[in-house]
Amino acid sequence: MMARSPKSEVRTSDHGLRTSGFGLLACVFIILHSSFILATAQAQDAQAQDAQAQDKLDPGFVSPFHAGFRSQYLENLHRTTAQILTGCPECGTFSNGTGAGYLFEAFGEVPFNFLRRLNLMFSVGFVERGGAFGQAITDELPILDPNTNTYVHLTRQHTFTASLKYINVSGGVRFTPLSQYAGYVAARLDAGIPAGRSTSYTQTESILSPQGVTYPQTNTTSLTDGQGTIAGVNTLFGITGTVGWEFPIGPALTASPELSYYVPLNSVSTNYPWHVSSISAGIALRWNEPPKSAPAPPPPPPAPPPIVEREGANAFAPNVSVASLTSQPLHIIETTVTETFPILPYIFFDSASAVVPDRYARLSREETTRFRERDLPHRSLESYYQLLNVIGSRMQANPSATLTINGTTDGREAGDSASVLARTRALSVKQYLSSGWNISPTRLRITTSQTPHNPSSTQYEQGFEENRRVELSSDNDQILAPIVHERFREESAVPDSLPLALSATSKLGLRDWQLSILAHRTTVQELSGNGAPPANILWKPDEGQIEALAKELGPKDSIQLAFRAAALNGSETIDTISVPASKSSNPFELSRLSLIVFDFDQATIDTQNQHMISQFVAKSFYPSSTATIVGSTDALGELVHNQELSTQRADNVRNLILADKPDAHITSTKGIGPSDLLYDNHLPEGRYYCRTVKVEVSTPLESILTGQR
Repeated sequence: MMARSPKSEVRTSDHGLRTSGFGLLACVFIILHSSFILATAQAQDAQAQDAQAQDKLDPGFVSPFHAGFRSQYLENLHRTTAQILTGCPECGTFSNGTGAGYLFEAFGEVPFNFLRRLNLMFSVGFVERGGAFGQAITDELPILDPNTNTYVHLTRQHTFTASLKYINVSGGVRFTPLSQYAGYVAARLDAGIPAGRSTSYTQTESILSPQGVTYPQTNTTSLTDGQGTIAGVNTLFGITGTVGWEFPIGPALTASPELSYYVPLNSVSTNYPWHVSSISAGIALRWNEPPKSAPAPPPPPPAPPPIVEREGANAFAPNVSVASLTSQPLHIIETTVTETFPILPYIFFDSASAVVPDRYARLSREETTRFRERDLPHRSLESYYQLLNVIGSRMQANPSATLTINGTTDGREAGDSASVLARTRALSVKQYLSSGWNISPTRLRITTSQTPHNPSSTQYEQGFEENRRVELSSDNDQILAPIVHERFREESAVPDSLPLALSATSKLGLRDWQLSILAHRTTVQELSGNGAPPANILWKPDEGQIEALAKELGPKDSIQLAFRAAALNGSETIDTISVPASKSSNPFELSRLSLIVFDFDQATIDTQNQHMISQFVAKSFYPSSTATIVGSTDALGELVHNQELSTQRADNVRNLILADKPDAHITSTKGIGPSDLLYDNHLPEGRYYCRTVKVEVSTPLESILTGQR
């Protein structure tokens, strides 16, 4: 789909970081210097005040030695102007990024003898300073948007994610400015030493728009461009400033909530400038060597909590409402349809595999006795996946018919064993028809060819996929005749979607919500979620839901919307409204023919399908009938050429119809190329079913009932 992005080379400006780092260091120095002067002045009368100070301080704060453990959560701030593609400034740069990290360390503190509120600190532990930065880039590469069927520019998000784990060694000072308070400030110099492969990166790209486009390598919207150990990693130096407060939790143990800010002094890598600062919060647990003085009296017991009257179960029930945002009623139209689905006589296989893929339906011997072709879905691709069962059923109904099963390869599989692979594929199909449908092996003829008789172009990788197949043919036209669904009811909704407004509020907060759409007592669909509901929902019923509505609704009727929301305490409220709905029958009958007769880049209609068109015309056209013809292609190839090819296919079908029925009233003949892809083009059968011409004939019911030809 697109060229791969090499590993990014990070570029950044560190002037701002160094300025902020030196500013923080200067502030810490001023605080320490001012506090030192104040403490020195107080120390001139140390003998008189020492006992008083000892009495004021909790024993934990005057310990001659401290040791403990620190744990912090880090919000890492990455500063960079990295080039997304190395050596390509015009390709764009990354934006700055963030990341979550952690710090775990053991530490010790030794106080100065002459000033016990100043402590020397040293520590060792582990720290994670990783994160991610990215940038959305809109390429000039045009690509087909499957949602709008137009060609648009591709937008990708490039992301560089780094894991930066270090053994962290540090030294510094901690100072308690005021003896009567347990608050303190600290400054230290950190050295982060990379350990083995603890510094690594992953660079990815993902498709932001258009939605529905994926990378062919992964069949997803994400792709990994590079990963591994970051080259040229430095020992990372930085300065950390901390503020905290000690709370006693035992005779010799304190807990200290802390806030810290880390400023880097050098780059993460020697290969490019890349700086990481961190804002962190956490807690430090200190063991304090007990002093010789008597411990402070225990604090008074806490006051009992106030008695709060328990609220009733529904005291905070949510306020909810549901409304339809349109005054137009929902109308279901029933149409009588006869649809003809020509059979695509191919079974496609995975590369180097002779196993029939699971998407092709296979039945047990008992299930084959209940199989009826008339029960197949009224949709081309779903009927196609029943191909082996349709053929098995027809072979039973025509005991003199024989079937030729030709196995092929894509021309590059298996090397010298290609003929063996092709034969094994054919045998897989034969085995199922013989064992599952009890078809005599003598009626199933095996042939092979290295490539199909009419191979798809291997200019595209998809051509190889289409050539890995088994081709089916028969000496009896009935075996591969089209699947015809006679005069079934088809429903459609007008409008095809219903915009709804939801509202739910609660003083306690919302736990979950649920919207039920009902036709009388039948639930058509349920939508739900946790927390608050979206303000607006666009309900677009699918084929199954429209069919359910058609079964329940009368000519003038309504559907019900039941909206429930629950608060966090479990109390809930339900609001129910009715939306006008109706049902009617179309005064016209439709006949449809889908021609799956075109190979890749072809518009020719073979003799067999010419005969099928003639039969369709004779059966479906009345003097009062009108017809539309639409040709289409798959998504492969150049847009303008596909448009011309689809028009040529539609014109060829139009000419055949007029040759049989010159007075046929054809109101529209057009080609739409790949602008409205009917089926998934990731599958070979999906592409074949897009290479089609659809003929739709509309006839007033009066003409059909009176037989006016």
